[in-house]
Amino acid sequence: MKICLKKRITANVLLGVVLIGVCLFGAGIQAEAANETTKFGSERYEWELDVVSPIGVYANSDQAIRVNEMQVSYDAEMLEFVSGGELIQPGLVRVTAGDETAAEVMNMLEFVPRISGNTVITIQGAIVQNEAGELIEVPGSSVGVDIAMPEDCFLNQIYVNGTAIEGFDPNQTTYQLEVENAMDHAEITTEVRDAASQVEVRGSSLNPGVNHFQIIVTNPAGSRSKYALDITRKEAETPVEAQSVSGHDIVEQEERAKADAKINSQGEQLRKENEEDHGMIWIGLVLLIGIIILICVLRYISENKRKKRRKRKKAAASKRLSKEIQKQAKEENDDLIQAEGLDAIENVDFTGDEKEIEIAVNHVTMEFKREKDEATSLKELLVRTLKGQRNVEKFNALDDVSFTVKKGEVVGIIGTNGSGKSTILKIISGVLEPTKGNVEVDKKKIQLLTLGTGFDFELTGRENVYLNGAVIGYTKEYIDEKYEEIVEFAELEGFMEEKVRNYSSGMVSRLGFAIATVRDTPEILILDEVLSVGDMFFRKKSEKRIKEMIKSGSTVLIVSHSTSVIRANCTKAVWIEKGKLKAVGKPEDVCRAYEKMNG
Repeated sequence: MKICLKKRITANVLLGVVLIGVCLFGAGIQAEAANETTKFGSERYEWELDVVSPIGVYANSDQAIRVNEMQVSYDAEMLEFVSGGELIQPGLVRVTAGDETAAEVMNMLEFVPRISGNTVITIQGAIVQNEAGELIEVPGSSVGVDIAMPEDCFLNQIYVNGTAIEGFDPNQTTYQLEVENAMDHAEITTEVRDAASQVEVRGSSLNPGVNHFQIIVTNPAGSRSKYALDITRKEAETPVEAQSVSGHDIVEQEERAKADAKINSQGEQLRKENEEDHGMIWIGLVLLIGIIILICVLRYISENKRKKRRKRKKAAASKRLSKEIQKQAKEENDDLIQAEGLDAIENVDFTGDEKEIEIAVNHVTMEFKREKDEATSLKELLVRTLKGQRNVEKFNALDDVSFTVKKGEVVGIIGTNGSGKSTILKIISGVLEPTKGNVEVDKKKIQLLTLGTGFDFELTGRENVYLNGAVIGYTKEYIDEKYEEIVEFAELEGFMEEKVRNYSSGMVSRLGFAIATVRDTPEILILDEVLSVGDMFFRKKSEKRIKEMIKSGSTVLIVSHSTSVIRANCTKAVWIEKGKLKAVGKPEDVCRAYEKMNG
């Protein structure tokens, strides 16, 4: 007790020192601002003439983004805006988005290329409002777009006043050139690959500074390409005229030199004083960091000891709980046989082996409230609440349910609709907290495998792979590595640039299954009705993948309406009916009793 008291006093003293240090040196330390950026979905885009082409624009922050507004500029002659934002004027689009739960928001813009060549789309800048309500200016970014050129729209060379541009490449459409000030006119001529194509040159005069020239090539079919040439004319040199210096001017120059020397001396003194102040700030900062590290080490040691104590208590409690749950399960099975007139469930493993218990469901009860007569409007709901006229009834989705899952077991949960299977699944996964009882499980080990979570039907299949993968928890680098494997397994080659709203339900299911199962098998895997995906041929392939995941040694929990799935894949079955635990035992015995009761 004395040791714990000393630790608490030490921690409080150190915390006080930290606060004093922050007050003393905080004025000299600037907090690092949140990291807000803008970007595009790809590093560069390759588009085709007259084909609707999508491009994703993103805003990122260290915090959840409530509102994001950005302006995107483009060459209105080369690109025609189609959708995805508000057209302010040709060449400028306003984009707004927001999601208070995400640190990255995305908008999809669509353009139709009208002139081939190379161009740039630019996010001029963005204004982001974070979850704290702060408005932050975010710098812009640009991305290059290559628009495929027809063969007869190429130039073989560009000449300026008869001189060819060095290093000319027909596939490169932007060039810079610097000329002397004496050149005040530029005559642009070209060599066309197809003599039947027409060439239009825009611009001729040269002014000091940068001058922009455009060359438009039009083939006989009417398709066009654009080359851009920026010519910089040097500024004229201004001659320096000799000036006579009088004696009075010399005196003025000497006085000015003395004043400058005095100012420089004072500035040097101020600089030294600032350096001393900064030195004190850095010393304080180092001390503050040292104190924080010391506090973290002490807390780590203390927390580590508490974890070890909790682990020992949990192991002892799990042993006691295992015997209690097995006894209760046997009693409930006996009651079921007598009450329902079922055949005895033979060879049910009520004693169990000495394997470590991975999941322990301890007397879990889940109570929900629902209104008998729901209000049809917000006004009616408010009036009923104020008058105390809301008629609410309670019902138990789960009623004192207990069972254990040992390490390496494959356990199936069966029951009719509304029996509480999904509820117990959400409680084990940590989505819901039970009204009574508890579940002992390390939630960090769990992967819940469901289909279609996080799909946006207005995005393409490719974009949904990244969106859905991010929802599950994949990194962009991991999805990049596994993308081709996902597409091949889902059998959607050639459809990934289509919007998902045009997919059939089977195609959506296949894509969701391929994304969800591409990662390595976790320690605890929960499968929620994923063994009946797609057509007969894809179902066989999906079952094979699931069985590979099951055989990898993980602890698996399968929720299914199909007794054949439970029989084929599970080593133990749990039957929950109308919120109550009916039976726990071998899959064949439990499924037979379930089928007889519901047959």
